[in-house]
Amino acid sequence: MSTDNALLGSRRAREPDYAAENNALVRLAKAQMGAKANLLEQIAEAALSVCDAGSAGISLVEGAGEKRQFRWLAVAGLCADLRGKTTAWDECPCGVTLQSGSPQLFIRPQDHFQCIQFPGVNVTEGIVVPIPGGEAQLGAIWVMSHVDERKFDSEDVRLLSNLAVFAGAALTIVDARDSGIESDRRHSEFIAMLGHELRNPMAPIDSAIGAAKRLCAENETAVEVLTIAQRQVRHLRTLVDDLLDAARLKHGKLAIKHSDTSLNEIAFDAVTTVKHHFESRRHTLKLNGLDVPIPVRADHVRLSQVLGNILSNAAKYTPVGGTIEMTVDVDTDGVSREPAGLVIISVKDNGIGIDSAVQSHVFELFAQSARGHARAEGGLGIGLAVARRMVELHEGTISLHSQGAGTGTVVTLRLPILRKASTSPQPEETDDASTLGSVRLLLVDDNQDALMSLGILLELEGHNVTTSSSGRDAIRLVTEVRPEVAIVDVGMPDVDGFDVARIVRSDRSLDNVTLVALTGYAAESDKSRALAAGFDYHLTKPLSLEKLHYILANRIGGKLGGLV
Repeated sequence: MSTDNALLGSRRAREPDYAAENNALVRLAKAQMGAKANLLEQIAEAALSVCDAGSAGISLVEGAGEKRQFRWLAVAGLCADLRGKTTAWDECPCGVTLQSGSPQLFIRPQDHFQCIQFPGVNVTEGIVVPIPGGEAQLGAIWVMSHVDERKFDSEDVRLLSNLAVFAGAALTIVDARDSGIESDRRHSEFIAMLGHELRNPMAPIDSAIGAAKRLCAENETAVEVLTIAQRQVRHLRTLVDDLLDAARLKHGKLAIKHSDTSLNEIAFDAVTTVKHHFESRRHTLKLNGLDVPIPVRADHVRLSQVLGNILSNAAKYTPVGGTIEMTVDVDTDGVSREPAGLVIISVKDNGIGIDSAVQSHVFELFAQSARGHARAEGGLGIGLAVARRMVELHEGTISLHSQGAGTGTVVTLRLPILRKASTSPQPEETDDASTLGSVRLLLVDDNQDALMSLGILLELEGHNVTTSSSGRDAIRLVTEVRPEVAIVDVGMPDVDGFDVARIVRSDRSLDNVTLVALTGYAAESDKSRALAAGFDYHLTKPLSLEKLHYILANRIGGKLGGLV
C-alpha cells in the first residue's frame, strides 16, 4: 500500500472555484432540512462535482473496539455498488485515514484493499479525509480517480476538508433532530399507553364506588367517605386527561367540533365539574349575565373544559371563604367597541394574585411557577396552556391580569361565538336516569373487575344487564339477548371490539342495537376507528354515567354518534 501526502505538495494546484464551492454549500445547507440519507447523498454528489472525481462517498463508523466497521452510506459515481455495504476497520482506506487523523492520498488503493476492487473499474488514486465529530470518530469522506490523467492536488484536499467539516456539523444537527423526533414519538406513545393503563383500573374503581354508594345509601357516613373517594378518582381522571391533552397540544393535534349549543349549559357543566372545589373551600361563586339564553356556535365539551379549568384555578388559589365571580357579556351590534357577535367571559377572584414577572408565562405548558404554592395545591401546569389553544381554535383570545401578590386575578376570554337564537322549537332532551326506565344492556369486557363492578352499578340503576368477558361470546349473546344497548370494550384478546361491531353491523336484523365503544384511548384516530367499525358512540374509561344516561335517553329517534 502506498500513501504519499508529500506527492500532493509537489503537484501544481489548480485555481480555486469559489463560486462553485459556495453554490454546493448552499445546496447542502438546504438539504439539512430533509432526511439524513438524502443529505449524505447530496454531500457525496458535491464532492464528486467540486473535485471532478470519478467516484465519491461517505463512510461512517459503526460499532466499537474490535467490532468497528465502516458502512458506505452514500456513494456517487462508478463505485456506486459500494452503497450500503460494510467493511472491516483494518480492511478499508478509511481506517488508515482515521488512524492517522489527517487527509491521506492513496496510490492504486485497489491493489491493497479488496473492498474497492470492481471488475472493469480502475482506481488510480484517491483522497480520504476524516469527518470531524468532536471526541468521536464519525467516519470519512473520500474521492477516487479512475483515469491516469486525473490526479488530485492540494486544492482537492482543501475542498474535501471543507466538505468534511460541513458533513460533521450537519450529521450532528440531523442526528440530534432525528433523535428528538424519535424521542417525541416514543414519548407520545408512552403518554397514550399510560393514559390507557391508568384508565383501566380507574374504571372498576369508579363503578365499584358508585355501586357501594347505592348499596349503603342509608349510612350517611359511608356515603360521605365514598363520595370523597369518588371525587378523588375523578380528579385522577382529570390529571390523566391533562397529560393526554399536553401530548396533543405539543404535536398540534388538539381539535374542536363546533355545534349549536347554549353558553348557559356550557357554564352550568363547568360549574358542576368544579362544584366540590368551591364547597370544600367554602367559596362563594357569583354568576352574572346568564339569566337569559345565550345561543352560541362552539365546542360544548372543550369550552366547558376551559371554563372549568379557569374556575378550578380560581378556587385553588383563593384562600378559604373567598369569592369568585364569573361574568358574561354579549355584544350583538358592536356598540361597545367590541366586534358584533362577541362573547366576553371574565372570571375574577380575590385570591393570592400573580406576580407581574411571571404573568406572561402562565399559559405555557408545565408552567407551575405562576402561583407561589402551585406544587402544594397540585396540578401539572397543563390546564391553562390547553385552555389557550382551545380558545384560539374558537378564534378567540384569553388573557390574565393581576396587580400582584394578594390582589386577586382576572382571566378574560373574548370569543366570537354568538349566534342568533333559533325560532323553531327544539326537541326536549333528558338525561335523567330516573326517567329512563329499564334498558336491556350487554356489557362486554375481558377485565372481570371492570365487568362486575359496572354490571352491579347498572343493575342497581334498574337496568337488565347481561355480561360477557369475550368478543366471541358477545357476538352470540347479541343475537340471543337482543340488547337495546351493547357497551363493548374494544381491547379484547380473542375477537376485539372492532370485530364485534363489524359482525353485528353485518346482520341487518340487529340494526336497532346501539353499540357503544368503551376504551382507555381517547385520541381522535381511536374515535374515528370506532365509528368506522360500526359503533354509534365512543366513550373513554372510566365510564361516565352522565354520558351513558344521555345515550340511553337518545337511543330512539336517531343516533347522534361519536359522543366522547
